[in-house]
Amino acid sequence: MSRVIIFSVVFLIFALLSISASAASKRPVDVWNYYHFDGSAFVPGPSVDGAAFIAVQQKVQPVVLTAPSEQLEHAVLPDGSGAIAGICYLQSSGGKLGAGRGFKPFSHVPLLISSAGKQRVTVQTDDHGYFVAVLPAGTYSVANGPFTAEVTVERGITTLVPLRGGKRMVD
Repeated sequence: MSRVIIFSVVFLIFALLSISASAASKRPVDVWNYYHFDGSAFVPGPSVDGAAFIAVQQKVQPVVLTAPSEQLEHAVLPDGSGAIAGICYLQSSGGKLGAGRGFKPFSHVPLLISSAGKQRVTVQTDDHGYFVAVLPAGTYSVANGPFTAEVTVERGITTLVPLRGGKRMVD
Protein backbone atom coordinates (compact mmCIF):
# COMPACT_ATOMS: atom_id res chain seq x y z
CA MET A 1 0.00 0.00 0.00
CA SER A 2 2.80 2.44 0.78
CA ARG A 3 4.34 1.96 -2.69
CA VAL A 4 1.05 2.94 -4.31
CA ILE A 5 0.91 6.14 -2.21
CA ILE A 6 4.53 7.02 -2.99
CA PHE A 7 3.98 6.35 -6.70
CA SER A 8 0.82 8.49 -6.65
CA VAL A 9 2.62 11.39 -4.93
CA VAL A 10 5.54 11.22 -7.39
CA PHE A 11 3.13 11.11 -10.32
CA LEU A 12 1.17 14.08 -8.94
CA ILE A 13 4.35 16.15 -8.44
CA PHE A 14 5.54 15.33 -11.96
CA ALA A 15 2.15 16.30 -13.42
CA LEU A 16 2.12 19.63 -11.54
CA LEU A 17 5.66 20.47 -12.65
CA SER A 18 4.78 19.67 -16.27
CA ILE A 19 1.70 21.89 -16.15
CA SER A 20 3.70 24.74 -14.56
CA ALA A 21 6.45 24.49 -17.17
CA SER A 22 3.88 24.48 -19.97
CA ALA A 23 2.12 27.55 -18.57
CA ALA A 24 5.41 29.42 -18.12
CA SER A 25 6.42 28.75 -21.71
CA LYS A 26 3.16 30.23 -23.00
CA ARG A 27 3.45 33.56 -21.15
CA PRO A 28 3.41 36.54 -23.48
CA VAL A 29 6.96 37.87 -23.81
CA ASP A 30 5.96 41.04 -25.59
CA VAL A 31 3.89 42.71 -22.89
CA TRP A 32 4.37 46.46 -22.64
CA ASN A 33 4.48 48.03 -19.18
CA TYR A 34 3.40 51.65 -18.81
CA TYR A 35 4.91 54.19 -16.38
CA HIS A 36 3.86 57.80 -15.83
CA PHE A 37 5.57 60.56 -13.90
CA ASP A 38 3.60 61.75 -10.85
CA GLY A 39 5.71 64.81 -9.97
CA SER A 40 8.38 63.01 -7.96
CA ALA A 41 8.87 59.52 -9.44
CA PHE A 42 7.77 57.14 -12.17
CA VAL A 43 4.81 55.00 -11.11
CA PRO A 44 3.21 52.02 -12.89
CA GLY A 45 0.32 52.65 -15.26
CA PRO A 46 -0.53 55.12 -18.00
CA SER A 47 -1.26 58.72 -17.13
CA VAL A 48 -4.88 59.37 -16.13
CA ASP A 49 -4.88 63.08 -16.97
CA GLY A 50 -3.93 62.75 -20.65
CA ALA A 51 -0.26 63.55 -20.05
CA ALA A 52 2.52 61.59 -21.74
CA PHE A 53 3.89 58.35 -20.29
CA ILE A 54 6.49 55.71 -21.18
CA ALA A 55 5.90 52.18 -22.51
CA VAL A 56 8.75 49.77 -21.70
CA GLN A 57 9.46 46.16 -22.53
CA GLN A 58 12.54 44.05 -21.87
CA LYS A 59 15.10 44.13 -24.72
CA VAL A 60 13.01 46.70 -26.65
CA GLN A 61 13.51 50.45 -27.04
CA PRO A 62 11.04 52.40 -24.82
CA VAL A 63 8.31 54.52 -26.42
CA VAL A 64 6.77 57.79 -25.19
CA LEU A 65 2.97 57.80 -25.61
CA THR A 66 0.02 60.06 -24.90
CA ALA A 67 -2.59 57.25 -25.00
CA PRO A 68 -2.40 53.45 -24.51
CA SER A 69 -1.95 51.58 -27.77
CA GLU A 70 -2.43 47.98 -28.88
CA GLN A 71 0.03 48.29 -31.76
CA LEU A 72 3.45 49.54 -30.65
CA GLU A 73 6.48 49.25 -32.89
CA HIS A 74 9.13 46.89 -31.50
CA ALA A 75 12.61 48.37 -31.98
CA VAL A 76 14.86 45.67 -30.52
CA LEU A 77 17.80 46.93 -28.46
CA PRO A 78 21.24 46.07 -29.90
CA ASP A 79 23.12 43.23 -28.18
CA GLY A 80 24.85 44.37 -24.99
CA SER A 81 22.86 47.59 -24.71
CA GLY A 82 20.05 49.01 -22.60
CA ALA A 83 18.06 52.23 -22.55
CA ILE A 84 17.54 55.34 -20.49
CA ALA A 85 14.12 57.00 -20.57
CA GLY A 86 13.22 59.99 -18.48
CA ILE A 87 11.72 63.40 -18.00
CA CYS A 88 13.15 66.87 -17.28
CA TYR A 89 10.90 68.89 -15.00
CA LEU A 90 10.54 71.76 -12.55
CA GLN A 91 8.87 70.76 -9.29
CA SER A 92 6.10 73.16 -8.32
CA SER A 93 4.30 72.93 -5.02
CA GLY A 94 2.93 74.96 -2.16
CA GLY A 95 0.36 77.75 -1.93
CA LYS A 96 -1.56 78.44 -5.13
CA LEU A 97 0.36 75.78 -7.06
CA GLY A 98 -0.66 72.90 -4.76
CA ALA A 99 -3.75 71.92 -6.79
CA GLY A 100 -1.92 71.24 -10.08
CA ARG A 101 0.13 68.29 -11.30
CA GLY A 102 3.02 69.27 -9.06
CA PHE A 103 5.54 69.69 -11.88
CA LYS A 104 6.16 71.48 -15.15
CA PRO A 105 7.92 69.47 -17.88
CA PHE A 106 10.77 71.13 -19.80
CA SER A 107 10.60 70.56 -23.54
CA HIS A 108 13.43 70.74 -26.07
CA VAL A 109 16.24 70.56 -23.50
CA PRO A 110 19.51 69.12 -24.91
CA LEU A 111 21.05 66.56 -22.55
CA LEU A 112 24.70 65.50 -22.75
CA ILE A 113 25.27 61.84 -21.94
CA SER A 114 28.87 61.01 -21.06
CA SER A 115 30.88 58.15 -19.61
CA ALA A 116 34.35 58.30 -18.03
CA GLY A 117 34.59 61.99 -18.95
CA LYS A 118 33.94 61.38 -22.67
CA GLN A 119 30.81 62.61 -24.43
CA ARG A 120 28.85 59.65 -25.83
CA VAL A 121 25.67 61.21 -27.21
CA THR A 122 23.36 64.22 -26.94
CA VAL A 123 19.59 63.76 -26.81
CA GLN A 124 16.81 66.34 -26.63
CA THR A 125 13.58 66.20 -24.63
CA ASP A 126 10.35 66.10 -26.62
CA ASP A 127 7.32 68.40 -26.34
CA HIS A 128 6.32 66.62 -23.09
CA GLY A 129 9.78 66.81 -21.45
CA TYR A 130 10.58 63.13 -22.09
CA PHE A 131 13.78 61.70 -23.60
CA VAL A 132 15.03 58.26 -24.65
CA ALA A 133 18.62 57.08 -25.25
CA VAL A 134 19.90 53.62 -26.23
CA LEU A 135 23.41 52.97 -24.86
CA PRO A 136 25.86 50.12 -24.28
CA ALA A 137 25.73 48.71 -20.74
CA GLY A 138 27.71 50.88 -18.31
CA THR A 139 27.57 53.93 -16.05
CA TYR A 140 26.70 57.33 -17.53
CA SER A 141 26.25 60.93 -16.51
CA VAL A 142 23.19 62.69 -17.95
CA ALA A 143 23.46 66.46 -17.61
CA ASN A 144 22.53 69.95 -18.72
CA GLY A 145 22.90 72.68 -16.11
CA PRO A 146 20.61 71.84 -13.18
CA PHE A 147 19.49 68.57 -14.80
CA THR A 148 22.05 66.00 -13.62
CA ALA A 149 21.99 62.29 -12.83
CA GLU A 150 24.31 59.30 -12.68
CA VAL A 151 22.67 56.31 -14.37
CA THR A 152 23.64 52.65 -14.69
CA VAL A 153 22.50 51.05 -17.94
CA GLU A 154 21.93 47.28 -17.84
CA ARG A 155 21.71 44.95 -20.85
CA GLY A 156 18.15 44.66 -22.18
CA ILE A 157 16.69 46.88 -19.43
CA THR A 158 15.20 50.39 -19.54
CA THR A 159 16.19 52.64 -16.63
CA LEU A 160 13.69 55.41 -15.82
CA VAL A 161 15.29 58.73 -14.83
CA PRO A 162 13.50 61.81 -13.47
CA LEU A 163 15.71 64.92 -13.85
CA ARG A 164 14.55 67.76 -11.60
CA GLY A 165 15.84 71.13 -12.72
CA GLY A 166 14.67 73.02 -9.67
CA LYS A 167 11.82 73.59 -7.26
CA ARG A 168 9.36 76.46 -7.33
CA MET A 169 7.67 77.28 -4.03
CA VAL A 170 4.76 79.71 -3.90
CA ASP A 171 2.85 80.72 -0.78
